[in-house]
Amino acid sequence: MRKVLMTALLASGLFGQAANAAPVLWDSASGGNDHYYEFFDANVSWDDAFTAAQSASYLGMTGYLATITSAGENRFASVTVAGGILAWLGASDAGNEGTFTWRDGPENGQALTYTSWNPGEPNNCCGGENYLQTNFGAVMGWNDHGGPGNAGQINGYLVEFSAAPGTVPEPASLALVMAAALAGVGVSRRRNR
Repeated sequence: MRKVLMTALLASGLFGQAANAAPVLWDSASGGNDHYYEFFDANVSWDDAFTAAQSASYLGMTGYLATITSAGENRFASVTVAGGILAWLGASDAGNEGTFTWRDGPENGQALTYTSWNPGEPNNCCGGENYLQTNFGAVMGWNDHGGPGNAGQINGYLVEFSAAPGTVPEPASLALVMAAALAGVGVSRRRNR
């Protein structure tokens, strides 16, 4: 049994992705949007980050590459992500050069209304840069990167989790309490027979 446990721990360390311990809430009491954010320190392409974000879930909410829609959200994200780290965000201009749109989440298909481009960006350098990358260091600026001009570009990525309007995610502990209550009712009925 000990060998199995050690093998499982070793495999999870070799193949797992480093991430924050848990998604961080930007709550409305602090001026936020009540969304959760989690940074994954993985070296992946934008396409792989996009797919991985859609596979992530938290409290019943499906993830997506973060859609930064305000200066406040950009500041919050920069605190959530370790300073100086490059990260993919959820916008691209693939298929419509020069017009970046959000590719998932509540803003899917919408043009960017807030931007934090570094000076001279986006510039579609080197034969084509199609994806939104940010540097959450001192500059906190955006850059277009990846795509045909930088096919080997790999970064970490920021995942955002938000409930659909009008829904509240069910905490896992509530489901456990309800299951325990139902089990108690069943045991009580058996004793009364």
